[in-house]
Amino acid sequence: MSKLAEELYEEGRQEGRIEGHMEIAMNMLRKGMKVGEIADITGLSRQEIEELARKSSH
Repeated sequence: MSKLAEELYEEGRQEGRIEGHMEIAMNMLRKGMKVGEIADITGLSRQEIEELARKSSH
């Protein structure tokens, strides 16, 4: 696999992990968990989780 293909593959994997963590965070928000707990568990920042909460409330 070429260097470029490896980089693109890894970038895609990283994006997939982030999307998975966002989905998990969304489920945790729906269950009423606190932003700090979600951040600790998912590795997402508090800011990312708060933004996700704002988007989901619209």
